[in-house]
Amino acid sequence: MNPTLQRAVTSFYNMVYEAQTFATTMARLDTADQEHYAGRIEGLNWVLDRCQELEDMDTNLTPSSLQRVLSDVKSDLDHELSVQRREKGRRADGREEALTFVADYLSSLITATEIECSKSSV
Repeated sequence: MNPTLQRAVTSFYNMVYEAQTFATTMARLDTADQEHYAGRIEGLNWVLDRCQELEDMDTNLTPSSLQRVLSDVKSDLDHELSVQRREKGRRADGREEALTFVADYLSSLITATEIECSKSSV
């Protein structure tokens, strides 16, 4: 994988970890909205669990194999979001919010990977 894509994936992970740290801190500070932040934490944990393959990735991963992995993660994320939107359970709002936040960044990462794939095929 080229250094630009490697940095993009690393930035994606850093963003998720930072969001998780923020939600954890806010859950401790804002007791009135603690359940909401707990939902965010659950959503971000789900993303990290699902993206484990990315975290363990080999630097020799090609843009097309990265694109395949990211598309699988995005598909699972879209499915989980649809479940959350239907469920609206105890922590669904915070969880849905976290998943939506990550979905936007994941879409951007997929677009960047598609651009790199098209460059390497030319």
